[in-house]
Amino acid sequence: MTASCGGNGAQMRQQLETLEQQNRSGEQMLNDSLAESLVAYFDRHGNANERMRARYILGRTYYCLGELPRALETYYEAADCADTTAADCDFAKLSRIHAQSAAVFHLQVQPRSQLKELRLAEYYAKKGKDTLMAIECYAQQADAYDYLHNADSVIVVRECVAQQFMNIDRSNRAAQTLGSAITSALEKKDIVRAKKYMHLYESESGLFDVQGNIEEGRETYYYAKGQYYLTINELDSAERMFRKELRDGKDLNNQIAGCKGLQEVFVHRVISDSIAKYAMLSYQLNDSAYSLSEMQNVQQLQASYNYNYHKFFAKQKDFEAKIAWLISIIVIVISILLLWAFFKRYYLFRNIALDYRLRNANITRRLHQMAKNQPIQYPTFMDWQELRLLVEKEIPTFYQIVHSTLESPLSDMEYDVCLATRVQLSPIEISKLKQCSPSSITKIRKKLLQVIFMKDGNSEDFDKEIIKIGMVKRFHFI
Repeated sequence: MTASCGGNGAQMRQQLETLEQQNRSGEQMLNDSLAESLVAYFDRHGNANERMRARYILGRTYYCLGELPRALETYYEAADCADTTAADCDFAKLSRIHAQSAAVFHLQVQPRSQLKELRLAEYYAKKGKDTLMAIECYAQQADAYDYLHNADSVIVVRECVAQQFMNIDRSNRAAQTLGSAITSALEKKDIVRAKKYMHLYESESGLFDVQGNIEEGRETYYYAKGQYYLTINELDSAERMFRKELRDGKDLNNQIAGCKGLQEVFVHRVISDSIAKYAMLSYQLNDSAYSLSEMQNVQQLQASYNYNYHKFFAKQKDFEAKIAWLISIIVIVISILLLWAFFKRYYLFRNIALDYRLRNANITRRLHQMAKNQPIQYPTFMDWQELRLLVEKEIPTFYQIVHSTLESPLSDMEYDVCLATRVQLSPIEISKLKQCSPSSITKIRKKLLQVIFMKDGNSEDFDKEIIKIGMVKRFHFI
């Protein structure tokens, strides 16, 4: 389908309406030449609403082609076309323009910009008397608050939205909305509210069959329900939910959530082998999910680049083609540098965060204080057990790594020295807490360096090796 800017007004309006119907039906919008010709025509011959509508369709086309920055710029231009002082201003269309801008910011993980656009979308939907659109735009604000880890705002928004859906006799949408707030309620330790949300979600959302199974594609609910059971210490029920998610949820998100949930169950049960197993599975799945996400992003960027590059290349002479080739090399180099910088910073912050949690945990600070007290206050068996749970929760593979080269497990004294060293208690503090001489602790550390890491060296070398456990290695390009 083609169009020229010389078409008469009736033909151009008919083509615009045809594209708008295509957009409403959810079809892919891929004919940017047609959309651009409509924008050019209505810029000269159309009114404010028509200029806005044409640019909105062009923005949707760029979005479908994967050109998100260009789509966002076009949405802004479309919004600027609106004459909000005019009696016939198409506020409903203006609302959708801001909602689409919010969708781009959501994909780019910019929740504050997303919030700003959703508030404008809600405002103009109300002005356009589009009640359902206004509610939906308000509801989506909860997703942005979720990105910002603001559980209170998520709950407030979800409950307000649910009430608004009830006011227009959409009880199923109200229940679905509250179902999205379960994890926020659990984050706030509000068990009563979480249980209420789950009951409404299961009984009124229309998403569950008679056996209580949720419809395909929504299996992450089992993770939320498993977290609820974990919170009230019903570990068998929690385990059942997490295993159900692993069984029924086929995508990576469900598999990751199921493994993470089972890891938490076994942390509560203090079963080290199972903790390590599901921690490793979770790590591997997270790595796969991250690689998939990066691949999709690269493909999206590459598709956008290829589209514009080939269009440009066809019009250029040989010399200009060489310039385009050089530009593409520069873009690739910059992308590699940015990727390298991202991974370097990412691993640095992960390691810093891990050490911070270990060094500033309640049990670590308590052990420091015990060693300083005069007279010395010696830790109980439960104190050492709490330290062990801390380290093995933060580093699920710690026990396995420490014992991987040994024929028999370490003694309690030796393993406690490993744990205390990993949270960076000093050798003097360890000797005081274990009621032995500093020289004894030094000998134990030298021995552990040999039996665990199979290296010769002094006790300080042992400290360096044990502190490396749990640290993420730096990223290297292959």
